[in-house]
Formats: sequence, structure tokens, C-alpha cells
Amino acid sequence: MHTIEPRWNFLKKLSKKFANLITPSSNSKIQWKIKNFFLRLSGINISKNGVVIDRDFHCLTGLENNIFIDEHATIHVGARFWNFNEIYVGKFCMFAADVTLTNGGHDPDSLQPFSGKLTIGNGCWIGNGARIVGPLTIGDNAIVAAGAVVVSDVPPAAIVAGVPAKVIKTRVLPEKIWHMGNVYFCPRTFKIVDPD
Repeated sequence: MHTIEPRWNFLKKLSKKFANLITPSSNSKIQWKIKNFFLRLSGINISKNGVVIDRDFHCLTGLENNIFIDEHATIHVGARFWNFNEIYVGKFCMFAADVTLTNGGHDPDSLQPFSGKLTIGNGCWIGNGARIVGPLTIGDNAIVAAGAVVVSDVPPAAIVAGVPAKVIKTRVLPEKIWHMGNVYFCPRTFKIVDPD
């Protein structure tokens, strides 16, 4: 006898696969909205304003509702979200290709599984191939360097690099910051501002 849950998980998987197939190759806002519609059907919580999730995005089937992506977030090719618990991506975040987030693990002594909330603050840049591991918080306007492995909280406006990632610098924030599509935002209010 079949239950509703496996069928629902099949539909979620199908929605994610279809969304991947229709990934736009242009900056057409309508095409991105259509893709996001299908990702929302799978259960992912995506803002209706300016979110771009490129092809080959993967997350755990059946736990899609643990993912929250705020407005104007851009996630490039091959992102992996192992969403055992809530994952929150803030406004104006930019993820380069091949970024992995996971917020679950096992106690090294008992091997008992655990999970917790993973939060990426507003205005963060996550570099190519970065790995963010564990329940933790990355503060607003932080930068995670390419290839870094983050295993603990990152302060706001910090730049972290290495394995494990360490703070190498603190950003001096300008009045406006460039974002994808030649949009600029204020790093204090996280609202779009005039580029001039």
C-alpha cells in the first residue's frame, strides 16, 4: 500500500528536476520567476524578488521546507544544501559555483546525529568551492574566500579564508555595494540604491 508522503516526495523531486531543466541562459526575469515557481512547488521558501538559483542546485528531498532564500540572493552552478535543519540565506547574498552548506553531523564519540540552524546573513559573498559546515551563523556583509571551510561563526563584515577558516581581515563598508545585474544595495539597510 502506498502512502501520500512517498508520492509527495516524488513530486518534490520532479519539481526540482524540471526547475533545473528550465534554468534560463539569459537575464530574463520572467524565466527566473518560472524556475523559482517550480522550486517553490518542491517546498523551498524563496522570496519573489530577484532570486537567481543556477543549474545543478541540490538539497535533501523531503526537507525542502527547511530552506529560506531571501530577496536578491544569487546562487551559482552546483550548489549543495544538505538541509537537515533550517538554512537561511539573507538578502543580496552571492554564492559562487560549487558551494556546499550542511547543518547536520554526528557526535564524534557516540556517532549520535545532530543538526541545527545555519544562517548566512545579508550581503554575504561565498567564494567558489567554499564549504560551510555545522549549525552556525555568518554575519552580515561577511566574505568567505574560495575553498574555505567554515566550521564556526563568522563575525559581520569579516573576511575568512583557509581550512578551517579564520578571519584575515575586516571589511570597510562603502555606501553602496555592487550586486549581480548591475544592481547596487546599501550594506546597512539592504535596500537597492541608485548606482550614481
